[in-house]
Parts: sequence; structure tokens; C-alpha cells
Amino acid sequence: GIGVIGDGGNGVTTVATRAEEEENERASLRAKYGIHPSAFVYCCHSRPDKIDPSTFRSWMRALARVRASKCQAGTVAAAAEVVPPVLWLLRSGEEMERNLRRWVRREFGDYAGDCLVFADVAERSEHLRRLGIIADVFLDTPAYNAHTLGCDALYMGVPMISLLRPLEETDSRDTADSKLELEFAADVDSSNNARPPGDAQHEESSRFIATEKLASRVGASLLAAIGLGLEDDLVHPDMDRYEDGMVRCALDEDWFADVRRRLVSSRDSSPLFDTERWVRNLEAAFRAMAEVGGLDSDVSGVDGLPDI
Repeated sequence: GIGVIGDGGNGVTTVATRAEEEENERASLRAKYGIHPSAFVYCCHSRPDKIDPSTFRSWMRALARVRASKCQAGTVAAAAEVVPPVLWLLRSGEEMERNLRRWVRREFGDYAGDCLVFADVAERSEHLRRLGIIADVFLDTPAYNAHTLGCDALYMGVPMISLLRPLEETDSRDTADSKLELEFAADVDSSNNARPPGDAQHEESSRFIATEKLASRVGASLLAAIGLGLEDDLVHPDMDRYEDGMVRCALDEDWFADVRRRLVSSRDSSPLFDTERWVRNLEAAFRAMAEVGGLDSDVSGVDGLPDI
């Protein structure tokens, strides 16, 4: 649609609506970073060392499922024009980019290499701008969650998918099974021959990522603090459902639009970004600590504080 604004008394000037302006900005910024304007963008700008092989394989499986679903929805001719979803990662050297493209092409087909897009580290204002405008979903890294980046994504209105296993499930697993298996090194031997597929037990073990430690539970906490989580299909108890959640974000447009709307509308009122509330709670904690130490809760300096 077209909106109108006054031009200072000299008539009426027609301008694109805000929605159209945002769409133009989105297309322009996506072009800058080599991303198709209509591609669904899964983003993970966490440090590459946080991405374990099992999680990366799940991400690529979800992208393949989304592409296949869109291809099946139309005619053969239309399928050839389907824009595949994108996995937007932080660049960490040419070797990383080259190896990942080679691996995904071998595992998922030639098209999959083009699904990977890499971005250089940006200064903060550009980082937030491109995150909010380009990304559709932020993918949390289960073994070591996004902390500051998770907050950045949610603040910019980008939903995040995270893993949080029930504690009793984590506790019941054998320690050996709960360790991450670094599969890429075993996938290709010195002659570049693919490793034969493992048995079902190996696959299940490699997909098990424990989340009992603090670093693996931050993402779910961030989502809960902003009013989203398990009931919104963003926090998942296992990697199969994490993968299903990724697929739903790209295919269930009405549901996903509602999730984004609720995220944006709750941002300023949620505990996650209520700085004044956070400061009050921190001050209350300091007073409680002072009282436990036998000090006056009105302590103004640190000279009388006990050693800790």
C-alpha cells in the first residue's frame, strides 16, 4: 500500500509505507551480505568453537527438510525456482569455510554448499543492525549457549531456538554417552573417503548433548525471562524436536509471525530487559549479603566488608 505525508504546506507527497521501507532495507542489507532477499535465514553468530558436529548436522538436516517441503509444495518447474534456506555463520578463517562447504556438499548434495553464508565480525552497531534486519531465527548452541548474543537476538526481535533436556534424563545417562563426539575428524580419513554410517546406538550417542551445566541452560532462561519458551515451541527437550522446531519456523508462517510479534511487543516490559528491576534486585542482594555478614545494610563503602 501507499501512505501519504504532508510536505510542509506545498501539497501532498506519496511515500512507501513503513513496511515497504523496511522490506527495501532488508533486501539491500541482504544483498550486501550475499543473501537472497526471500531466503529464510537461520543465524548463529556465536563463536564457531561453540558449534559441535552433532548440532551442525541437525541444522543442515533441518535446512534440507525445509527445502524438500517447499519443493514438494509446487510443480517440478516451480521446484527449480525454490530459494533454499540459509545458515548464516560467523567467519573464522578460509579453512573453516572451505571444510564446511565440502562436508555439506558431500553429505547433503551440491546445493547445500550454497546454503552456507559467512559474515565477518562487525562493530556493535552494525552487528545489531544486520542481526535484526537479516536474521529470521537465531540458533542457540546447545553445548555452550549464546549469552550476550542471545540477548542481542531477542532484543532485536529475532526468536531463538534452544535445547533444555529434563534434568532426570541427563542424570540417567552414562557419562560416556553424554560426552560430545567430535565426528568430523572421523568422517574423512587421510584418503578423503567417507566414513561408513554408524549404527543406531552411535547416532543416538552422538546426538546427545547434556544441558545440566549453567552454560547450557542460559538460552532457555533468556527465553523464559522474555515470556517465550517450552509452550511456544522454542525450547526443546531433545535434538529431534529442536530440529522440528527449526523446520516449523520456516514453514508455519502464521505461527512464526505471531511469535515474532509477541517477542517485539514484550521486549520493553519483560524482566530480561528491565534494567531498573535488575538493579533493584542486585541492590537487595547486596543488602542481604551485608546483613548476613553482620553489617549495616546502609554500607556506603567496602572498607568494612568481610573477606570472601
